[in-house]
Amino acid sequence: MKMTVTLLSSGLLALALTGCASQPAREAQQQLGQQSVLAVNWFQQSGEYQALTWQAFNAAQLAFDAAPSLTGKPKAVIVDLDETMLDNSAYSAWQAKNGQPFSAQSWSAWTRAQQALAVPGAVDFAHYVTSHGGTLFYVSNRDQKDYEATAANMKQLGFPQVTPQTMRLSTDSSNKQARFDAIQAAGYNVVLYVGDNLNDFGGATWHQGNAQRRAFVSQNHQRFGTRFIVLPNPLYGDWESGMAENYNKLTPQQQLSTREAQLRAWSGK
Repeated sequence: MKMTVTLLSSGLLALALTGCASQPAREAQQQLGQQSVLAVNWFQQSGEYQALTWQAFNAAQLAFDAAPSLTGKPKAVIVDLDETMLDNSAYSAWQAKNGQPFSAQSWSAWTRAQQALAVPGAVDFAHYVTSHGGTLFYVSNRDQKDYEATAANMKQLGFPQVTPQTMRLSTDSSNKQARFDAIQAAGYNVVLYVGDNLNDFGGATWHQGNAQRRAFVSQNHQRFGTRFIVLPNPLYGDWESGMAENYNKLTPQQQLSTREAQLRAWSGK
């Protein structure tokens, strides 16, 4: 109920703020949301989604075990939070039902509601790492101001090692590379990165187009499954903004056109 009330309030505020927007823009925004409905259904309902997350964490466990130890440097695993360890699909469903774009305000309201679920396999993997001598670092682009709510939600779900030292949230840049470097500089042997976005594996793809992002995958294909573990996320991600320059600054109508233009479709002949 807390989430429903909070997000309803933010939804009404958003509608009030956009009351002067054109009808075509509002309709386009609703259409953008409707296009995500099947992805949310798949995420929340399919056994295949859960199979893929367990597959990812099973592979992560094997990779952690296989990684060589370095004398004097404890093993560490860096994981993302949203759609890697935490399931926020209810927020995506709220967006779709209410025709709302992502906003920092509504996202913070969702975060503070503390109703994210654990991604299947995530808690088990976290405990495996910590019970086998590893340190888990949660490196997320959630805002630092939402640390307390995030930590409370995670502890409620049973995640271990949730402290200000192990949870590195965003204070300035969404590029995680500096935070990754700081963990290594502190003397940790980072053996594995787990995430749902290529940016979770380093800064090389940060704010890059999809051609560059695919090139990164091609160049690093041998690391996937051994050093990089990817969780499925069809709901959102930098792959969407990678479809066009300044995508996030486009109007809803322009974003719809970009999505359609990027389809590789059969001619029907």
